[in-house]
Order: sequence, then structure tokens, then C-alpha cells
Amino acid sequence: MSEDTTHRRLGRQASVRIADLRLDPENPRLPSDKHGAPQEDLAVILELGYDADAVAESIATHGFFSSEPLIAITNPDEPETYIVVEGNRRLTALLGLTTPSIRANFPDPSRWEEMAARASIRLEDEIPVVVAEDRTSMVPIIGFRHISGILSWKPYAQARYVAKLIDDDGMTIAEVGKMIGIETGRAGNLYREQAIAKQAKSMGVETGPLEDAFSLLTVAMSNTKLRSFIGAPLGARLKTGQTPIPSDNEPELRELLGWVFGGASTKPVIKDSREVSKLGSVVGNPVGLSALRNGESLEAAQQRIDDASLDTHLRLVRRLATARNALQAAEEDIASHPESTEVVELLQEIRDAYDALTSAQAVEEEDGWLEN
Repeated sequence: MSEDTTHRRLGRQASVRIADLRLDPENPRLPSDKHGAPQEDLAVILELGYDADAVAESIATHGFFSSEPLIAITNPDEPETYIVVEGNRRLTALLGLTTPSIRANFPDPSRWEEMAARASIRLEDEIPVVVAEDRTSMVPIIGFRHISGILSWKPYAQARYVAKLIDDDGMTIAEVGKMIGIETGRAGNLYREQAIAKQAKSMGVETGPLEDAFSLLTVAMSNTKLRSFIGAPLGARLKTGQTPIPSDNEPELRELLGWVFGGASTKPVIKDSREVSKLGSVVGNPVGLSALRNGESLEAAQQRIDDASLDTHLRLVRRLATARNALQAAEEDIASHPESTEVVELLQEIRDAYDALTSAQAVEEEDGWLEN
């Protein structure tokens, strides 16, 4: 390694061999069960999930741009090597291009072999690196780039990074917000959401869908009725290490996660984040909540709420109008399926329902005539 004696605020500038650089086993982008995994496994995860191949293609075609150095810390477990804390996707690309044993594990090794043949870079080459004193000194730049900046991590990675600073490094929510350049409320919400995900996992809930669509949980927790339903606190009021959802509300948490993200054998009741507000209104109404718990759709639950608030005459008119509209719309398609057994059976059920309605109406008219 050759060094530049000029010191910068973040650390010292140096030129380090690619062979002496290591992927960060604590990278917030990594799944929690992959922390501490071997370098080959970390490279596969980053190649699969974060488009390292696109970076490799650029390096193979144009060379490695040295204008933005990697940022690393010394490796306490392996002397004379460095853990890259900022730039792991670029390092994955470099390792794939320079190390046959790494690229052999990638999903498309032949493409990587082709890029490696074109790349004018080798494992012994040196690249620019800023060597920082420790991880804590890197918090401002990592937080700015990947949470408040334009190179944002996915929401789940952001939340895990905030949680690490609070739970492992002993910072307060306010300190984290100030350090990484976001409002205290947002820092607290990220901390709360990851704590909810962690609690759900401890309950045996499959959290893969939650982690992939983590922003939906953030939207859900911004809804007062949904927060109240599971007993979730405001993010800024959650204490370090505190379980966010009271144990008595864990059944409701399981229900809510199922409605928002779906389960092993069920689909979510919302289509996207725009329906979270409607979900809050339905969950906040006893009639709607009962409908959801009975397996009805969000639309059906909302309809039950609407029906419950109407007088019986208006409710009847609306139901009949809906039936009429549906039958008129069906006329467009029925000619294409004249012999469908299912269609024939449904038409018979419709006739039976019509007969039942008209019979009920006739009975009511007769009773009224007798009374008069």
C-alpha cells in the first residue's frame, strides 16, 4: 500500500491493492442472517441484488474511475487488509473481474469471464482508498449518501443502519438524526419500523415480504388508526431496545402485517400504499374490522361499513343498482361463452335470486293489503 501523507477530515488517502480489500460483513444491505458470511457469499448477494454487473461492465469498458475513492477501515481480524465500508458494490465488481473463484459463483459466470477478459485491471492493482479511523467517523457521509442523499439504500437497509447506530453504538435518536442529516422524527420512525420487523420475526412471522416492501410499513405506521390498532408508539418516544408492540397486541400486529404484506397462503388486502388510508378507516370501524377478520376484501369491508350507515331503503336501492349494472356489463361477454356450464349455473342462480326477491316483495304487498 502506498500512502499520501495529506490528511483529510474523513481519514488518510491511500492506494491499496484490490487483493487487500474486503467486503463489509456488517453492510446494512445484507440480510441479517448473512452478517459475517464468507467473502464469496457476500459477493454473490451483492452481485444478485445490487447490479454489480452493471458496474463491472463500466469498468471493463471505460476503466476504474479514481475520482471517487472507496472508503475503508483497517481490518482488526486480518492484518494489512481493509474492510470497505463505503463502495461495496464497486468492490464486488472489482473482485468479480479480478478473481476467478469469486465470479465462478455468480449466476452468469460466462458473462463475467467475458468482462474480465476485456478489463485492464488485475488483483494486484492499487486503487484509491480513504482509510477512516473507525466506523463512527463514517456515519455522516454514509448517512448523507444512503439515507438523506440521492444514493439512498432501500428503506429496510436505512432502518437497520439507524438501529445499529442506536443499539450498538449507543447514540440517541436525536443524535442519529443530526449526524446523518434527517429529522429526529424520521430517525425515530425508522428505528421503530425495524423494531417492529424484528419483533414480528421473533413471533414467527415470515418477514421477507415486509423487508422487500418495507416502505409500506412506514406508510402504515403514519396512519393513526393503524398505530392505535397495534399499540405502536410514536417513533421518537421508543426507548432503546424497547419492544415496540405490547405483547397483548401481538395478535393484532400479526393481522395487520397479513393485511398489508400477505402471508404464506394469503394475499394482502391492499394493492399499494395508496390504500393504506382506506385500510386504516376500515380497521378503525368495528363493522369493517369484523369483515376483514372474516376474510372479506377491503372493498367488501368498506361496503359493509357503508351499508351499516344507510337506512334500509337506500341500502336496497344501492344493492339493486349494483346488481343491475353488473348484469348489464355481463351482456358484453355472454355471447362469447354460450355453452359455459359455469355461466349457465350462475344465470340459474340469478333467476332463483330474482324469484326470491319478487316473492318476498309480493308477500310484503299482500301483508300490507291485509292490514289495510
